[in-house]
Amino acid sequence: MLFNSVTVRLDDMSQTAFLSPLFDYFLEGLAAIVPCPKENIFIFNVQDDTDVEAKILNVSFSVRRPVRLYLNRAILARLANVQVLPFDDNLCVREPCVNFEECLSVLKFGNASGFISSNTLLFRPIYPVNTFACRCPRGFTGMKHKYECDTEVNLCYSSPCGANGTCIRKEGGYTCICREGFTGKKLYNSKPPYTVWYGGK
Repeated sequence: MLFNSVTVRLDDMSQTAFLSPLFDYFLEGLAAIVPCPKENIFIFNVQDDTDVEAKILNVSFSVRRPVRLYLNRAILARLANVQVLPFDDNLCVREPCVNFEECLSVLKFGNASGFISSNTLLFRPIYPVNTFACRCPRGFTGMKHKYECDTEVNLCYSSPCGANGTCIRKEGGYTCICREGFTGKKLYNSKPPYTVWYGGK
C-alpha cells in the first residue's frame, strides 16, 4: 500500500478542519480523478507540515495511478473545496544515487500515532518516512555491495541465443547473431542466411 502512495499538501488547513465534511469531499474528489470507487482509496496519514511556517497539512493516501493526481491537481482542488499545493515529496530530484543508478522514491512505515478527532471523525494516522532507494541499471551490479553498480553483468552467460546463435555482449544487453539457416528470437529453422536479433532490453 505504501508503494502506491501519494502525499498531497493542502494550504491553510488543520487536522481538525480536514476531519470534517471536507474529508468526504476530498475522498469523492480523488475517486472522480483516479477514477475508482472511494472505498478503494485509503487515507493513512494526516499530519501538519512542520518544515514550513505556513499552515500546511500533508495528507498521504494509497492510489494505483498517482500520475492522474499530478495532472489533475486543479480539478481536485475544485471538487474537494481545498487548496492543493504542488507536490513536494520526491527526494530523487536531488539525484542522490551514484554510478548511473535509478533513484526510486520510497515511502516506508514509520510508526502509528495517537488518535486525531473532530466532532464527526476519529482518525489514527500512520506516520510514513520518505526515503529513496537506488537501483542499478540493467546489466550492472555491485562487486562488494549490490547497490554500487560497479560491475557489468555478462548477460550472455545464460546462453540466451541457444545453440543456433552466437551471443555478443554489449552494455546493458546482448545481440544474437543467428547461424546460417536460422532466424527469429528462438532461432528456428528458416531460409534467410543471416539474421541479427537484439536482446536484453
